[in-house]
Amino acid sequence: MAVRILNGYEELTYDALQRACSGDGAHVFPKVRVADVFRIENATISPKHLSYALKAHFDFVVTDKEYRPLFCVEFDGPLHETSEKQQERDRLKNEICDHFEHGLLRINSRYLTSSYRGMDLLTYFVDAWFLERAFSDAQANGAVPYDEPFDVTYIYSTGTEGSRKWPYWLSLDIQVSMEKLHKEGRIGQMVPSSYVGSDDDGSYRCLSWLVLDAGSVLAVKTGMRAQRFPAVMESDVLSMLAMFDLNKLLQKTLAGDRSAVRDRKTFFSTTLKEFEKSYTMWSSTSCGATV
Repeated sequence: MAVRILNGYEELTYDALQRACSGDGAHVFPKVRVADVFRIENATISPKHLSYALKAHFDFVVTDKEYRPLFCVEFDGPLHETSEKQQERDRLKNEICDHFEHGLLRINSRYLTSSYRGMDLLTYFVDAWFLERAFSDAQANGAVPYDEPFDVTYIYSTGTEGSRKWPYWLSLDIQVSMEKLHKEGRIGQMVPSSYVGSDDDGSYRCLSWLVLDAGSVLAVKTGMRAQRFPAVMESDVLSMLAMFDLNKLLQKTLAGDRSAVRDRKTFFSTTLKEFEKSYTMWSSTSCGATV
Protein backbone atom coordinates (compact mmCIF):
# COMPACT_ATOMS: atom_id res chain seq x y z
CA MET A 1 0.00 0.00 0.00
CA ALA A 2 1.29 3.45 -0.89
CA VAL A 3 2.14 5.80 1.98
CA ARG A 4 1.79 9.57 2.35
CA ILE A 5 4.80 11.46 1.08
CA LEU A 6 4.21 14.30 3.55
CA ASN A 7 3.07 14.26 7.15
CA GLY A 8 0.69 16.86 8.53
CA TYR A 9 3.19 19.60 9.30
CA GLU A 10 5.14 18.93 6.11
CA GLU A 11 1.91 19.41 4.18
CA LEU A 12 1.38 22.76 5.92
CA THR A 13 4.97 23.69 5.10
CA TYR A 14 4.52 22.76 1.45
CA ASP A 15 1.34 24.81 1.13
CA ALA A 16 2.94 27.82 2.84
CA LEU A 17 6.02 27.57 0.62
CA GLN A 18 3.87 27.38 -2.49
CA ARG A 19 2.05 30.57 -1.48
CA ALA A 20 5.25 32.39 -0.51
CA CYS A 21 7.12 31.45 -3.70
CA SER A 22 4.37 31.77 -6.29
CA GLY A 23 4.76 35.53 -6.75
CA ASP A 24 8.44 35.13 -7.61
CA GLY A 25 7.92 32.41 -10.20
CA ALA A 26 9.73 29.84 -8.06
CA HIS A 27 8.89 26.14 -7.80
CA VAL A 28 8.70 23.94 -4.70
CA PHE A 29 9.59 20.24 -4.72
CA PRO A 30 9.28 17.86 -1.76
CA LYS A 31 11.60 14.97 -0.87
CA VAL A 32 14.48 15.72 -3.22
CA ARG A 33 17.66 13.68 -2.78
CA VAL A 34 20.63 15.72 -1.53
CA ALA A 35 22.80 14.31 -4.32
CA ASP A 36 20.33 15.62 -6.90
CA VAL A 37 20.71 19.20 -5.67
CA PHE A 38 24.53 19.42 -5.77
CA ARG A 39 27.27 18.23 -8.11
CA ILE A 40 28.85 15.83 -5.66
CA GLU A 41 30.74 13.53 -8.06
CA ASN A 42 34.00 15.50 -7.91
CA ALA A 43 33.28 17.54 -4.83
CA THR A 44 35.91 17.76 -2.10
CA ILE A 45 33.71 16.32 0.62
CA SER A 46 34.49 13.43 2.94
CA PRO A 47 33.36 9.86 2.17
CA LYS A 48 30.96 10.14 5.11
CA HIS A 49 29.33 13.25 3.66
CA LEU A 50 29.24 11.69 0.20
CA SER A 51 27.56 8.55 1.49
CA TYR A 52 24.99 10.60 3.36
CA ALA A 53 24.27 12.81 0.34
CA LEU A 54 23.49 9.73 -1.74
CA LYS A 55 21.00 8.42 0.82
CA ALA A 56 19.39 11.51 2.36
CA HIS A 57 16.83 13.95 1.01
CA PHE A 58 15.76 17.52 1.69
CA ASP A 59 12.20 17.99 2.89
CA PHE A 60 11.72 20.78 0.32
CA VAL A 61 13.79 22.35 -2.44
CA VAL A 62 12.87 25.74 -3.87
CA THR A 63 14.06 26.37 -7.44
CA ASP A 64 13.94 29.31 -9.82
CA LYS A 65 11.92 29.38 -13.05
CA GLU A 66 14.59 27.31 -14.78
CA TYR A 67 14.47 24.69 -12.01
CA ARG A 68 17.86 25.61 -10.57
CA PRO A 69 17.93 25.09 -6.78
CA LEU A 70 17.81 28.31 -4.77
CA PHE A 71 17.50 27.11 -1.18
CA CYS A 72 16.12 24.24 0.87
CA VAL A 73 13.72 23.99 3.80
CA GLU A 74 13.71 21.35 6.54
CA PHE A 75 10.85 20.82 8.98
CA ASP A 76 12.38 19.75 12.30
CA GLY A 77 9.96 17.95 14.59
CA PRO A 78 10.61 17.11 18.28
CA LEU A 79 12.89 14.20 17.33
CA HIS A 80 15.48 16.68 16.07
CA GLU A 81 15.84 17.99 19.62
CA THR A 82 16.04 14.64 21.42
CA SER A 83 17.63 12.07 19.11
CA GLU A 84 21.45 12.05 18.86
CA LYS A 85 21.20 10.04 15.65
CA GLN A 86 18.91 12.63 14.07
CA GLN A 87 21.11 15.46 15.27
CA GLU A 88 24.10 13.81 13.59
CA ARG A 89 22.14 13.63 10.34
CA ASP A 90 21.21 17.30 10.70
CA ARG A 91 24.86 18.17 11.24
CA LEU A 92 25.93 16.32 8.08
CA LYS A 93 23.24 18.04 6.03
CA ASN A 94 24.22 21.43 7.45
CA GLU A 95 27.87 20.85 6.61
CA ILE A 96 27.05 19.78 3.05
CA CYS A 97 25.04 22.98 2.55
CA ASP A 98 27.90 24.99 4.04
CA HIS A 99 30.34 23.36 1.64
CA PHE A 100 28.24 24.28 -1.38
CA GLU A 101 27.28 27.69 0.09
CA HIS A 102 23.63 26.76 -0.26
CA GLY A 103 20.81 28.32 1.76
CA LEU A 104 19.07 26.07 4.28
CA LEU A 105 16.13 27.11 6.46
CA ARG A 106 15.22 24.90 9.42
CA ILE A 107 11.73 25.47 10.79
CA ASN A 108 9.36 24.05 13.39
CA SER A 109 5.65 24.44 14.01
CA ARG A 110 6.11 28.00 15.33
CA TYR A 111 7.11 29.10 11.83
CA LEU A 112 3.71 27.98 10.54
CA THR A 113 1.17 28.49 13.29
CA SER A 114 2.13 31.84 14.86
CA SER A 115 1.17 35.08 13.14
CA TYR A 116 3.12 38.31 13.30
CA ARG A 117 1.36 41.30 11.76
CA GLY A 118 -0.60 38.83 9.63
CA MET A 119 2.46 36.89 8.48
CA ASP A 120 3.87 33.52 9.53
CA LEU A 121 7.62 33.22 10.06
CA LEU A 122 8.16 30.87 7.12
CA THR A 123 6.66 33.44 4.75
CA TYR A 124 8.73 36.17 6.40
CA PHE A 125 12.00 34.30 5.84
CA VAL A 126 11.14 33.31 2.27
CA ASP A 127 10.00 36.84 1.38
CA ALA A 128 13.24 38.19 2.85
CA TRP A 129 15.27 35.81 0.67
CA PHE A 130 13.64 37.00 -2.55
CA LEU A 131 13.72 40.65 -1.47
CA GLU A 132 17.45 40.41 -0.70
CA ARG A 133 18.03 38.83 -4.11
CA ALA A 134 16.12 41.64 -5.85
CA PHE A 135 18.05 44.18 -3.77
CA SER A 136 21.38 42.66 -4.85
CA ASP A 137 20.28 42.68 -8.50
CA ALA A 138 19.33 46.35 -8.15
CA GLN A 139 22.77 47.13 -6.73
CA ALA A 140 24.44 45.27 -9.60
CA ASN A 141 22.39 47.31 -12.06
CA GLY A 142 23.25 50.60 -10.36
CA ALA A 143 19.70 51.29 -9.18
CA VAL A 144 20.77 51.07 -5.52
CA PRO A 145 24.10 52.39 -4.16
CA TYR A 146 26.64 49.59 -3.79
CA ASP A 147 27.31 50.50 -0.13
CA GLU A 148 23.64 50.52 0.87
CA PRO A 149 23.06 47.65 3.36
CA PHE A 150 20.05 45.39 2.98
CA ASP A 151 17.63 45.42 5.91
CA VAL A 152 14.32 43.65 5.39
CA THR A 153 12.64 45.68 8.14
CA TYR A 154 12.95 48.77 5.94
CA ILE A 155 10.99 47.18 3.08
CA TYR A 156 7.50 48.70 2.97
CA SER A 157 6.09 46.92 -0.07
CA THR A 158 7.34 44.64 -2.81
CA GLY A 159 5.68 46.89 -5.37
CA THR A 160 3.90 44.03 -7.13
CA GLU A 161 0.17 43.56 -7.48
CA GLY A 162 -1.29 42.11 -4.32
CA SER A 163 1.90 42.80 -2.35
CA ARG A 164 1.74 43.40 1.36
CA LYS A 165 1.19 47.02 2.31
CA TRP A 166 3.13 47.05 5.56
CA PRO A 167 6.77 47.18 6.55
CA TYR A 168 8.55 43.89 7.20
CA TRP A 169 9.21 45.24 10.69
CA LEU A 170 7.26 42.59 12.57
CA SER A 171 7.12 44.33 15.93
CA LEU A 172 6.27 47.82 14.62
CA ASP A 173 2.70 47.93 15.96
CA ILE A 174 3.81 46.79 19.42
CA GLN A 175 6.58 49.37 19.54
CA VAL A 176 4.16 52.16 18.60
CA SER A 177 1.78 50.95 21.32
CA MET A 178 4.56 50.86 23.94
CA GLU A 179 5.73 54.36 22.99
CA LYS A 180 2.20 55.61 23.58
CA LEU A 181 2.01 53.91 26.98
CA HIS A 182 5.34 55.46 27.90
CA LYS A 183 4.17 58.95 26.94
CA GLU A 184 1.13 58.38 29.14
CA GLY A 185 3.44 57.50 32.05
CA ARG A 186 2.14 53.94 32.36
CA ILE A 187 5.50 52.19 31.70
CA GLY A 188 9.09 53.25 32.33
CA GLN A 189 10.57 52.46 28.91
CA MET A 190 9.38 53.42 25.45
CA VAL A 191 11.20 50.45 23.85
CA PRO A 192 12.26 47.14 25.46
CA SER A 193 15.94 46.31 25.89
CA SER A 194 17.39 42.95 24.88
CA TYR A 195 20.49 40.77 24.89
CA VAL A 196 21.06 38.09 22.23
CA GLY A 197 23.65 35.35 22.65
CA SER A 198 24.36 31.84 21.41
CA ASP A 199 24.70 28.54 23.26
CA ASP A 200 27.22 25.71 22.75
CA ASP A 201 25.14 24.30 19.87
CA GLY A 202 25.12 27.62 18.04
CA SER A 203 21.44 28.29 18.69
CA TYR A 204 20.47 31.86 19.52
CA ARG A 205 18.94 32.93 22.83
CA CYS A 206 17.31 36.27 23.62
CA LEU A 207 16.55 37.90 26.95
CA SER A 208 14.30 40.94 26.59
CA TRP A 209 12.96 43.19 29.33
CA LEU A 210 10.77 46.20 29.87
CA VAL A 211 11.04 48.50 32.89
CA LEU A 212 7.62 49.19 34.36
CA ASP A 213 8.51 51.51 37.22
CA ALA A 214 11.24 52.22 39.76
CA GLY A 215 11.00 48.76 41.30
CA SER A 216 9.72 46.33 38.67
CA VAL A 217 10.35 44.89 35.21
CA LEU A 218 8.84 42.36 32.84
CA ALA A 219 11.20 39.90 31.11
CA VAL A 220 11.02 37.01 28.63
CA LYS A 221 13.43 34.53 27.09
CA THR A 222 13.12 33.05 23.62
CA GLY A 223 15.36 31.19 21.18
CA MET A 224 15.97 30.21 17.56
CA ARG A 225 18.20 27.72 15.80
CA ALA A 226 21.00 29.18 13.72
CA GLN A 227 19.94 29.46 10.10
CA ARG A 228 21.92 29.21 6.88
CA PHE A 229 19.78 31.92 5.38
CA PRO A 230 21.77 35.15 4.93
CA ALA A 231 18.79 37.39 4.10
CA VAL A 232 17.72 37.45 7.76
CA MET A 233 19.74 38.00 10.93
CA GLU A 234 18.54 35.70 13.70
CA SER A 235 19.38 38.26 16.40
CA ASP A 236 17.14 40.87 14.77
CA VAL A 237 14.24 38.45 14.36
CA LEU A 238 14.55 37.18 17.93
CA SER A 239 14.44 40.69 19.36
CA MET A 240 11.24 41.36 17.43
CA LEU A 241 9.63 38.06 18.46
CA ALA A 242 10.52 38.69 22.09
CA MET A 243 8.49 41.90 21.92
CA PHE A 244 5.39 39.86 21.10
CA ASP A 245 5.93 37.72 24.21
CA LEU A 246 6.65 40.81 26.30
CA ASN A 247 3.53 42.51 25.05
CA LYS A 248 1.37 39.58 26.16
CA LEU A 249 2.77 39.90 29.68
CA LEU A 250 2.36 43.66 29.56
CA GLN A 251 -1.31 43.47 28.62
CA LYS A 252 -1.96 41.06 31.51
CA THR A 253 -0.09 43.33 33.89
CA LEU A 254 -1.99 46.43 32.80
CA ALA A 255 -5.21 44.48 33.32
CA GLY A 256 -4.25 43.88 36.97
CA ASP A 257 -2.44 40.51 36.85
CA ARG A 258 1.05 41.18 38.27
CA SER A 259 2.15 37.55 38.52
CA ALA A 260 4.82 38.06 35.83
CA VAL A 261 6.29 41.21 37.38
CA ARG A 262 9.89 40.86 38.62
CA ASP A 263 11.89 42.82 41.13
CA ARG A 264 13.97 45.28 39.11
CA LYS A 265 17.09 45.16 41.31
CA THR A 266 17.19 41.35 41.42
CA PHE A 267 16.68 41.11 37.66
CA PHE A 268 19.67 43.32 36.86
CA SER A 269 21.93 41.90 39.54
CA THR A 270 21.12 38.22 38.98
CA THR A 271 19.08 37.28 35.87
CA LEU A 272 20.90 39.58 33.46
CA LYS A 273 24.36 38.64 34.73
CA GLU A 274 23.55 34.91 34.56
CA PHE A 275 22.45 35.31 30.95
CA GLU A 276 25.71 37.07 30.06
CA LYS A 277 27.74 34.26 31.65
CA SER A 278 25.73 31.46 30.04
CA TYR A 279 25.90 32.56 26.40
CA THR A 280 28.31 34.04 23.89
CA MET A 281 26.98 37.54 23.36
CA TRP A 282 26.10 38.63 19.83
CA SER A 283 24.12 41.83 20.12
CA SER A 284 22.31 44.08 22.53
CA THR A 285 19.78 46.87 22.32
CA SER A 286 19.17 49.24 25.19
CA CYS A 287 16.69 51.99 25.90
CA GLY A 288 17.14 54.03 29.05
CA ALA A 289 14.35 54.00 31.57
CA THR A 290 12.79 57.23 32.79
CA VAL A 291 12.18 55.88 36.30
